[in-house]
Amino acid sequence: MLKLKSPLVPWYIIPLLLAGCAAADGYAELGLVNVTGEVTLDGSPLAGARVVFESEGGGGSEGVTDSAGKFRLRYDSEHPGCTPGLKTVRITLASANEEGADPDAAAGGSAEGASAIESIPAIYNRDSGLKAEVSATQREFKFGLKSRP
Repeated sequence: MLKLKSPLVPWYIIPLLLAGCAAADGYAELGLVNVTGEVTLDGSPLAGARVVFESEGGGGSEGVTDSAGKFRLRYDSEHPGCTPGLKTVRITLASANEEGADPDAAAGGSAEGASAIESIPAIYNRDSGLKAEVSATQREFKFGLKSRP
């Protein structure tokens, strides 16, 4: 009769299997960098602003500022960080970016909406000239916006 060896995997194979599983989701190859920063408007922290770092080929990472104007970027809902490289930065008010919201309608719809839209000029969002070079050594950014650039 043929004897079967133990079905247990040798101990030295386990780390190799685990390493293969970790890289299987594809995020390891992206080299995501944990990016943080701060946004001010006329010298005061800008709360509730959506900060987007766009890649040249499309896609990117985003975050929302807290009450102190601080943000942390997320690549997607499960992975923090941003891919390295040159990014175009767009900063808008998070409330103006809710799905289905029309910024032009919001500006005309209420005084609060109008001041919110006007408080961040288009040169920081739609027509943004803001750039950021993300790398392992450059991961913290400060943006001092002016309401009248």
